[in-house]
Amino acid sequence: MRATPHKKILVCPLDWGLGHAARVIPLIHALQGYGACEIILGISGKSGSLLKSEFPNLPTIAFPSPQIRYSGGGSQVLRLLLQLPRFLAATWKEHHLLNKMVKKHGLSAVVSDHRYGLYHRSITSVLLIHQVNLNLPRSMKLAERVANRWQHRWFRRFDQVWIPDLGGSKNVAGNLSRIPSSLNHLYPLGILSRFFYGHPASVQQEDLWDIVVVLSGPEPQRSKLGRIIAGQLEQVGSKALLVSGEMGPQRRYQRGPVTHVSYMLSEELHQHMRAARLVVCRSGYSSVMDLLALGKKAVLIPTPGQPEQEYLARHLFHMGWFYYEEQEALNLARALTRADGYNPPRMAVSERLFKRINWLYDRLKDEESE
Repeated sequence: MRATPHKKILVCPLDWGLGHAARVIPLIHALQGYGACEIILGISGKSGSLLKSEFPNLPTIAFPSPQIRYSGGGSQVLRLLLQLPRFLAATWKEHHLLNKMVKKHGLSAVVSDHRYGLYHRSITSVLLIHQVNLNLPRSMKLAERVANRWQHRWFRRFDQVWIPDLGGSKNVAGNLSRIPSSLNHLYPLGILSRFFYGHPASVQQEDLWDIVVVLSGPEPQRSKLGRIIAGQLEQVGSKALLVSGEMGPQRRYQRGPVTHVSYMLSEELHQHMRAARLVVCRSGYSSVMDLLALGKKAVLIPTPGQPEQEYLARHLFHMGWFYYEEQEALNLARALTRADGYNPPRMAVSERLFKRINWLYDRLKDEESE
């Protein structure tokens, strides 16, 4: 059953790097292709700029995202904990903003990525999240248990929670996305990647790369990694493309064997990553999903001090899927050689995604008939 055209679904990612926006791109494509509802984008910051570029014809609502500041040092956890009161206040504000937007725009449902305040009693509210279970350093395991208990209770404010992973023992993110037995409204979607949709142009001979580097994540670590890799790429001497992840007017220049580009939209990035022998990127979950969609060999470099990225890099390394190195000890020449021994599987769109979307549209249809 399909909902009628006047139903409006707000899709709103967090603005903590482009990864959150990248993760909702395949979800938006699926929603557009599956039902007759109007999709409205809730946007802010760089993630909003990316979504406007990817979907120029979709209406948008300015929806400020809770902001945090990251440390330039090796640990992010303490810095993030100190900002927790401000984050909770911002979550409360975005919840009240949603109440106003529901009345002003006649919203029928909201699907958000890591936006804890976007739940509503009167409309269907769905939370998209991959980190069901927080992962903190060993010295903070008591705080980890308390935080996870709080987060699992908070999930109950949403009608459903969707997890972009396979579910069960096959989870790509291991314990991070394991569903607690006490919660029965959490559902795995399978892998979500923006590279499942669209039709990239055929790879041309001049577009073949030895290495494609895709930088992402928060500052100042993104720029710091960019400087480290740029210098080592020139020493390696391989034909390489470095996408720095800076939104704005696209800038492109050549330095030795390395082509530098400020950013690329999904179809262009898809084409170049397909043409690469090997990809170098962060071990953020959106990046990992894109690699699995392409079945591409990669070197993962976790953001220093982010426990979930460090856990995911180690987890996938032990699975034999991807090689990884720490940022401060990065030896690109060594990493490129060792990465050849790791082979990720290639994955496809899961039918679980369409089951969840079907549930959403049927629910909207049922609400209309009441």
